[in-house]
Amino acid sequence: MNDKTKQLGQIKNLIMLALADGKATDSELALVASIASRESLSQDELDNLIDNPESVKIELPEDEETKKRYLTDMVALMMIDGEMDDNEIALCKLYAISLGYDSSVVENLVLSIADCLNR
Repeated sequence: MNDKTKQLGQIKNLIMLALADGKATDSELALVASIASRESLSQDELDNLIDNPESVKIELPEDEETKKRYLTDMVALMMIDGEMDDNEIALCKLYAISLGYDSSVVENLVLSIADCLNR
């Protein structure tokens, strides 16, 4: 599988997470757009994914660096609006487990990101 497929799958995960609490805030959408740009996805690719999320199959990354980056993206997105909904937390924990991590890594990332934000 190519990197583009994995990148699109990651953005799909982020979109699903942004919608997990029933609403996607402007800050969540801005972060998703920023991450899509970082992953070299075009605005057209992002728009198409938002309009047709079922068109993309989610493929998990295999290398450790990408796994950590993708999970950190998920947790940062969950935190960006200042509210961590139970559905968002559950999705992040499920994603962590699917990547081969213990679900407790999510709490550790929340604390780490919060610490960075408070500096």
